[in-house]
Amino acid sequence: METIINQLFWLWVPLSLLPVWLRIAIITYIVVVCLRPIIIRLLPRLIKWGSILLQKITELVSLAFMKLAHRKLMKRREEGNYVIPAWVDVMEDSIAFLLKGFMKTEQLFKKRTRNKYTLRKTFRITALLLAIILPMAIINNPTTTYSKSWYQFEKWASEEKVKKALGFDLSDLQGKVGTTLKQVEGVEYTLKEQYEEGGNIRETPSLDGNIVDSLKLGETVTYLEEEETDNRGITWLKVKTADGKEGWISANIVVKA
Repeated sequence: METIINQLFWLWVPLSLLPVWLRIAIITYIVVVCLRPIIIRLLPRLIKWGSILLQKITELVSLAFMKLAHRKLMKRREEGNYVIPAWVDVMEDSIAFLLKGFMKTEQLFKKRTRNKYTLRKTFRITALLLAIILPMAIINNPTTTYSKSWYQFEKWASEEKVKKALGFDLSDLQGKVGTTLKQVEGVEYTLKEQYEEGGNIRETPSLDGNIVDSLKLGETVTYLEEEETDNRGITWLKVKTADGKEGWISANIVVKA
């Protein structure tokens, strides 16, 4: 079964050659269309079964309540008090309202959909709208959670499935994978003004790490959403330079650009 699922990721190979907005649109449309049978068939059944279950639970609770209320009322009558407390009426009305609501919900979802064509058309329109809106949202807001989730999925599909599981390197199709795996544009950092001589970007988050590049005053680096604290208490940020080099820089010498 796992082998069959892995083979499906060969479909990602031609998709990776498309622009990122078109990939998002195609995947979004496919996902919405695939969810249609679940929503149309499974969801109504779950709601119906849930209504029946809640109805039975409410009946059991009401039975316990009625027994308790009966004991209280009998005790009051023995004392010569024949007035029914307001809380009894409130509880009875509430239970009756819940039971009526659950019964109506059960009956509503017992009915089969009469116009399946209308539902299919609605899902197609919804899929098309999402296929237009979602790519625009991800591309224009690359630092949001849903954008990062998309780029993480792209990285996972390309590296973990296509490259590692299938043994196919997407860089064989394009001279540079950068157009296929677009990095999430994170927060940019620049040197603090007092560090005029520049700051070192190291291979590891430590002062003992090899220097891979340097950051000059006025230049910026992109934060890659990772940080480490070394044994000296220094916090290091993982960054990427404009030239594409990745490394670690001390958080003490940089500020957000």
